[in-house]
Amino acid sequence: MGTERTRRGLLRNRNYAILLSGQLVSQLGNSFYPLAVYWYTYSLTGSSVDLGYLTTVISLTALASMFTGVFVDRWDRRKTMIWSDVTRALLAGGLALLAALGDLKLPAIFAFALMLGLVGNLFAPAQMSLLPNVVGMEDLGAASGLNQGASAGASLAGVSLGGFLLGIFGSASLLAVDALSFVVSFVSIGLLRLPKTATLPQQDDQAGAGSAKFLGELGEGLRFVYGNGFFRRVVMVAALVNFAFMPLNVLDVVWVRDVLHLGAFAYGLLGAAVTLGIVAGSILAGPMMQRLDAGRLMIGSLGLSAVAFAAFSRLPYFLPDIVALLILGLGLGIVNPVAQTLFQRATPQRMMGRAVGALMGTAQVASPLGAVAGGILASILPLSTVFLMGAGLMLATLLLGVRLPQPPEFAQQADAPSALP
Repeated sequence: MGTERTRRGLLRNRNYAILLSGQLVSQLGNSFYPLAVYWYTYSLTGSSVDLGYLTTVISLTALASMFTGVFVDRWDRRKTMIWSDVTRALLAGGLALLAALGDLKLPAIFAFALMLGLVGNLFAPAQMSLLPNVVGMEDLGAASGLNQGASAGASLAGVSLGGFLLGIFGSASLLAVDALSFVVSFVSIGLLRLPKTATLPQQDDQAGAGSAKFLGELGEGLRFVYGNGFFRRVVMVAALVNFAFMPLNVLDVVWVRDVLHLGAFAYGLLGAAVTLGIVAGSILAGPMMQRLDAGRLMIGSLGLSAVAFAAFSRLPYFLPDIVALLILGLGLGIVNPVAQTLFQRATPQRMMGRAVGALMGTAQVASPLGAVAGGILASILPLSTVFLMGAGLMLATLLLGVRLPQPPEFAQQADAPSALP
């Protein structure tokens, strides 16, 4: 009951309600993007290796978050989010136009994916840095869970509808909707009413905003993450799990078309199954955090996802695959808000952007390697074997997390400004 009352209270917070609604529309559009671009690429080249290279390009952009987080701590966070959305709207619109004209080739797909990813890496640290100032520290855990659950719900609707629309209208239409969703997002962010203390970096960060301080600020974020035993171990586990899971992320379209012999609608439904599991996990995460040790909760949930991944690799049938991916998403849906809440509560507000960037960037460092390895292995081994290898690596990786150190104290976040209703 307490959790439900907290969520209702959050939705009465005008700023949070506007921010959440805009991001829901944006997430709905964003869920169309991977469906469209992976389906288009495989239709264009028929190569699993090309899919691996495309995912590598997208994954490499995540490494830039280590650097973009420093800029987020220097710039107005709301304006950073707005300009990120404006730029992505133009890029996604250009991608849609080329696809509609039939002029979208593989080099252009790679170039647009690179630019969209780089610009998006400004948005995510800025949003995470702004959230504690929108809802207040006491409601941060509930807001993180609600954000992920609502976002996953929008993704669920998007991938379910997207697979249907992809089969009827093609990739260009889905990319155009993605561009429009960024427009909705930046308009909603512009409607927020927040004091400058909530959107601007603190004075000590502004004073050190010269270029000579850049490496020092970058190093501060890395030291914060790697100087804490809990976060250091979490990053190691996350990097290896990202490597192991990447083949599924890259090659699900090949599984649908060449193993299940199904079409775009089935492709969307498999993605919807993962997302539905994430929604359920997000709902469960808040109450479970109140009753269970955070470290054990994270490791147990990742173990559940690994077992489901292994089951998926051995079941080349549509309905069993739906169930396996639903369970896989459930585990991931619990892990993400738990880790995010612990991190946000433990990070001083003045360095939230660079700390988030350091965490995201280093956790993603193995993803490009996993994408390339998955694409190459799928060209010489059965796809089911490639997936089983990934699941086995995920299970082995959990040995690193069995004895996680205690998470840091939440009281370190006392410097966050007050939220506005």
